Amino acid sequence: MKAQHLKSKPISEDTNYQVEQLIQQLDNVKHIADSDFWISTDEIRILLSLDDSFVERLNKKVASQIQDYRFSWRNFECILVDRQFGKGFWAIRKKLDVLLNTNNNSAQIPAYLPVIQDPKPSTTSESILLKIPPDEDVIPSPYALIDDFLSPSQLNDLLRYSISKQPEFIPTTNSAADPNYRRSFYLMHFPEFSELMVKLIRKITPQIITHLAINNFEIGQIESQMTAHNHGNYYKIHNDSGSPDSATRVLTYVYYYYREPKPFTGGELVIYDSKIENGYSVAADSRKVIQPTNNTIIFFPSHCMHEVLPVSCPSEYFADSRFTINGWVRHT
Repeated sequence: MKAQHLKSKPISEDTNYQVEQLIQQLDNVKHIADSDFWISTDEIRILLSLDDSFVERLNKKVASQIQDYRFSWRNFECILVDRQFGKGFWAIRKKLDVLLNTNNNSAQIPAYLPVIQDPKPSTTSESILLKIPPDEDVIPSPYALIDDFLSPSQLNDLLRYSISKQPEFIPTTNSAADPNYRRSFYLMHFPEFSELMVKLIRKITPQIITHLAINNFEIGQIESQMTAHNHGNYYKIHNDSGSPDSATRVLTYVYYYYREPKPFTGGELVIYDSKIENGYSVAADSRKVIQPTNNTIIFFPSHCMHEVLPVSCPSEYFADSRFTINGWVRHT
């Protein structure tokens, strides 16, 4: 009996045409993503060959005024960025990562800037907006949140690294030299991750200052420190630009990370609105309470008054701490 050999099915002209059309479509989508063009819902329907039922869903999202809506298409993300003349406009971003070499290993840095979230209403668990009767003299303090700031592998590597550095953490201090004003531990030298964080912050700062309506400035030094809050630790109300050596700080950032399941409670960040009294900016009664959410980063103006509420960590193990990488963007 003769052996039978299976032959590959020849590719038809129709199949060739379909492949060529797909390649052309992917090239067109990549071009839009690389160019940072915004396109309308009708245009994105044509570009992505979306069916009518899905486009109808998109139009309903546009009409609903929902914030931060997006959908995925292959390795791209389509983000609703604006509404003009009753139409929705979309930005397309690539989901791919590029490699950034660090001293000890290769870490990934997003090839696109994450979408910044507006402050969330009080119905969410991530942040709580505490409102009081409106006061014309109150100046709201803006902030921006970004979820999933680091990749899962970066987050895991960072957490293991932080725990391994426990002997090098030292007690924090404050400009008032009051030991009861701030209690936590910090690490100043961690180049394996500070370089990655500074690079990410520098890349996204122009988008942040636009989002927060901060006057444009020339970015200077970006500071970074690693902090651990364990049982009973806190930081009373303060701002980050109130002394001569911190006067050039414009933007504060705090990146949260910790072991799962979350081994502590408390440690919320409270950002106060401002008001002017006797020519000075002081904290108002209204404030936002931000929950420390794993792999999330928050940005806010450095002049805003804020505090860290006490942490409750029953185990008191260092590895169970509320970890942050926090720092400041200075102007030149």
